[in-house]
Amino acid sequence: GYGFNKSHSAAYALVSYQTLWLKAHYPAEFMAAVMTADMDNTEKVVGLVDECWRMGLKILPPDINSGLYHFHVNDDGEIVYGIGAIKGVGEGPIEAIIEARNKGGYFRELFDLCARTDTKKLNRRVLEKLIMSGAFDRLGPHRAALMNSLGDALKAADQHAKAEAIGQADMFGVLAEEPEQIEQSYASCQPWPEQVVLDGERETLGLYLTGHPINQYLKEIERYVGGVRLKDMHPTERGKVITAAGLVVAARVMVTKRGNRIGICTLDDRSGRLEVMLFTDALDKYQQLLEKDRILIVSGQVSFDDFSGGLKMTAREVMDIDEAREKYARGLAISLTDRQIDDQLLNRLRQSLEPHRSGTIPVHLYYQRADARARLRFGATWRVSPSDRLLNDLRGLIGSEQVELEFD
Repeated sequence: GYGFNKSHSAAYALVSYQTLWLKAHYPAEFMAAVMTADMDNTEKVVGLVDECWRMGLKILPPDINSGLYHFHVNDDGEIVYGIGAIKGVGEGPIEAIIEARNKGGYFRELFDLCARTDTKKLNRRVLEKLIMSGAFDRLGPHRAALMNSLGDALKAADQHAKAEAIGQADMFGVLAEEPEQIEQSYASCQPWPEQVVLDGERETLGLYLTGHPINQYLKEIERYVGGVRLKDMHPTERGKVITAAGLVVAARVMVTKRGNRIGICTLDDRSGRLEVMLFTDALDKYQQLLEKDRILIVSGQVSFDDFSGGLKMTAREVMDIDEAREKYARGLAISLTDRQIDDQLLNRLRQSLEPHRSGTIPVHLYYQRADARARLRFGATWRVSPSDRLLNDLRGLIGSEQVELEFD
């Protein structure tokens, strides 16, 4: 076998001591350096970001104006996400952006960035990834407007480049000298639903950075769990069953020495985590629900886990969010004002509801004008299944605050 000599062992001990000292005294700088070293491995970066959150460190999204290729720490001690860690971007486009920024200063908005940067290096696909990651959040009203304005920005940048090539002074030439005289207008559209925003972050960063998928469900989930968050969980008395909810961040099935199958999943509600065990009968019934990134509502008994030192739940019943809605919701409320309603909106509303008419939840339309308010109940043939897809479609159509589930 191979044995370490004394000098080798001493060197490892010294490196370990130095590493621990840096992590303890300069935690943000240390973690930024570690993430930079592993930035080509998204899975490792995701794990390191999770470690940063456990350490109480704040991580800011990538930023096209203040960001660098690598992770770094700003003057407030916050870690700024490295633009180079965005999937699908690459070093060339980032170098082009930073070169243009160093030459002409911070970018004012999307049109300014496209006009000043070499679009041969910074193509549409790369720009879409940057928008989805949150890197352009300070350049426009919201990500949907940025994405919907991208075609116009690239077209204007192309015209600017052609005009420069033939020595003409176009509107961008004026803009460069007198920026206050010209304003570019962004596409008028509804912001993306939070889940669409977070899905974009997950696709480009490998994780949710500006929010948590469970945030949009918290008000609803309180109905199912009695307002108890995972951080508030306590061991239950024998025979007593409680309900918890969270996003599945890990799930697996293992086989014991006796050949029995056990399902294990970890729920996260951003306040804490809970390990859930599903033994043979429960696993046979609910295994199809044990998928990462699915929100589950689980009922069972909670006890101390001697191995991890935390808590664990032995599950008796498991539901996903759609099943919980079908069980507990009493209606789907849609609120509209007289200023909103027209034939086009009503037609789009019908198109959104149509594919979901196989459910059990009645639809209620609340109509309001200055002098009156009415509640209209859709017929029984318009009962729906209140899936995320339906709710997101409706909220994108008329606004997030105007679509709600009703409970007793």
